[in-house]
Amino acid sequence: MSFSDLEELIRKIAAANAIKYGKAKVNPVLSKIFSEKPELRPKAKEIKQIVERIVLEINSLEWKELQSLAEGLKEREKGEEERRWPALPNAEKYDVIVTRVAPEPNGYPTLGHVKGLLVPFIYARLYGGKFLLRFEDTNPRVEKLEFYEAIREEFARVLEAAERELNLSPGRWDEEIIESNHLVEMYELAEKLITQGDAYVCTCNAVTVRKFRNSGIECEHRTHTIEKNLELWEQMLGGELHEGEAHLRLKTDMRHPNRTMRDPGIFRIVEAEHPIHGNKYRVYPTYDFSISVMDSLTGVTHAFRSKEFEPHVEVQRTIVRKLGLREYEMIQFGRITVEGIPLSKRYIRPLIKTGILEGWDDPRIPTLRGLFRRGITPEALTRFFFELGPSKVDSTVSFDALAAVNRKILDPKVPRYMFVPDPIKLRIEEFPERIIAEVKVHPDRPEMGSRRIEVRPSNGKAEVYISGYDFKKLIRGDVIRLRNLATIRIKSVMSDEVSAVFESQEPIPSSKMIVQWVPKEDSTPVKVMKPLSPFSMAIIGGFGEPKMRALREGEIIQLVRFGFARVDSIGNAVHLVFSHG
Repeated sequence: MSFSDLEELIRKIAAANAIKYGKAKVNPVLSKIFSEKPELRPKAKEIKQIVERIVLEINSLEWKELQSLAEGLKEREKGEEERRWPALPNAEKYDVIVTRVAPEPNGYPTLGHVKGLLVPFIYARLYGGKFLLRFEDTNPRVEKLEFYEAIREEFARVLEAAERELNLSPGRWDEEIIESNHLVEMYELAEKLITQGDAYVCTCNAVTVRKFRNSGIECEHRTHTIEKNLELWEQMLGGELHEGEAHLRLKTDMRHPNRTMRDPGIFRIVEAEHPIHGNKYRVYPTYDFSISVMDSLTGVTHAFRSKEFEPHVEVQRTIVRKLGLREYEMIQFGRITVEGIPLSKRYIRPLIKTGILEGWDDPRIPTLRGLFRRGITPEALTRFFFELGPSKVDSTVSFDALAAVNRKILDPKVPRYMFVPDPIKLRIEEFPERIIAEVKVHPDRPEMGSRRIEVRPSNGKAEVYISGYDFKKLIRGDVIRLRNLATIRIKSVMSDEVSAVFESQEPIPSSKMIVQWVPKEDSTPVKVMKPLSPFSMAIIGGFGEPKMRALREGEIIQLVRFGFARVDSIGNAVHLVFSHG
């Protein structure tokens, strides 16, 4: 983009901003520019200086001149192709865009969490704003310290990959917030609602509350005096009332057409030890209260939530307004499901408990640790969700679609190794005294070098292994090529062995096929675990090249004519997890 084009763009954006708000402001103009041209973000300091100069110029123009510039912007935008990542609503209202991800530490993150992480992160970085990680830890019965750490570690891997893959920097959250550290503030806000007459303590049981809300019936506690409600509230906090005996409800309209709005609960008693605070607190806010209040208090300008919470938006706006807190944009996006694979922890947990799954890192399930163990890269996750976009429509994706993105990332850089599953011995007669096969580490990257695999015959006979798959295709008289080694003619095919005669060290045009092989004397035992479904897997045994002994845990490789795999462990055999073809 030329300097003159950049200046023209800034003028048009600043003019539109001035027309909408009466006066152009530097930060909203900068946000709009970085949203449209994210490649300019590394030059933010220089761009800001130009914007400051042009904003001064724009603010000195007459109204008609402003309109003319703004019209130019509209015409330019009309001609542009619709962007996958649309502009944030009302972004111009805010000096700095602030977004957040707000996981509950009640389990290990899954593929479904990645969209909830990346959508707000990408928008924060596109607009040069601020991104928060906030733990919604106000349900102590299901929360554990290990889940906080898992979320930090796995979210960090994804965001660092987003910086590398999407050039969005910095690939980290700007601030971490623990919601339970703000309980005292939330108690004060609850008391404010009570003293305003906008909340009351209800001692109906859960069945009665559900029945009355469905029927639109007001319970007797709704008419308590403010003094009575404050007294009961103190009893909730002090331990005189126990779990299930009382909860604080927002006073709205019990005949509201949106049933979620019918005097929703906003605080309840939970008599369980909190992973951070122990038994210090016993009254905790509900999701609707904590998220609406915390988004306001922490400066969030655009709060992204899964579409399933859309009926709760009205409740959350009502809480913010009754408390007189700062309002912000609430945006819904569609949920992600994976074809044939459960994402919900309530489905995964019993499979782990019964031993069907090894644990939360089992490569058959789409937890992030399971996907990473399978060899799905954080870069593939970021690229996949970036291309999917922030759509409000629920999406069912296939693992194959994610694998296709992962393949594009891995294929240009991972080393190739020969592996023969279900091995069959191949004896080659009339073999030269010594042949060393030069096998390229990567066919398209000579800088990665090559491996030397020596085949040493005894009495003119050499022995190698080939795969059971190739063995089934062979018949007497076939001419085949052993990859990078020799061309041979099949002499006989028996149930557990093949005999052949050496023809040439060079390829022969009439060869039926090229097959991978490994030397019998120096091969590496390999076991591959291939996920089939959350309930099943296949274990495929075989032999690999000698150099596979030097592989390290966590490495991702491509097995020739078999697929990509990740090294899971090294012992008497190399244990691999199959990623995909």
